[in-house]
Amino acid sequence: MRRLLVVVLAVATQGCLALPPTSAERLNQAAFQLNSATRFGRMDVAADSVATEARMEFGKRHRRWGRDIRIVDLELEGVEMISSEAAQVAIIISWHRLNDPTIEATSITQRWVQSTADWRLAEETVTNGSSGLFPPVSKTKDQVTRKRAELVGSVDLP
Repeated sequence: MRRLLVVVLAVATQGCLALPPTSAERLNQAAFQLNSATRFGRMDVAADSVATEARMEFGKRHRRWGRDIRIVDLELEGVEMISSEAAQVAIIISWHRLNDPTIEATSITQRWVQSTADWRLAEETVTNGSSGLFPPVSKTKDQVTRKRAELVGSVDLP
């Protein structure tokens, strides 16, 4: 009986000693879950970890994954806490087009922000490697008009 009491007390006190996860641990877990979901084509699951204002862009950028592009491997390179509410996650993605067996590698940096409840992906930027993982960035009409004005302004017209 005494032995049983000791075992029960030992198990009960271990539960009391467990600390809640730190902000950095929650970020690591959120980044791992989102990127694992995208690797296996579960964009519906991944979208839950994307900031509301970035979801539409996230959907557009990842639309071809699983259809035209297969993610072979995804490696979390590192996490950098910028502040208590912002962080960057570096990732290397190995992938190939379904009609081409050549394995490509692209490095991306994800910017994460902490919302009231958890960490959310705010932005992804290609930093190195093969292009083609994401669709090309389309220029808005304003950007095209400004660029045209710059070019015309730089030319001396008679």
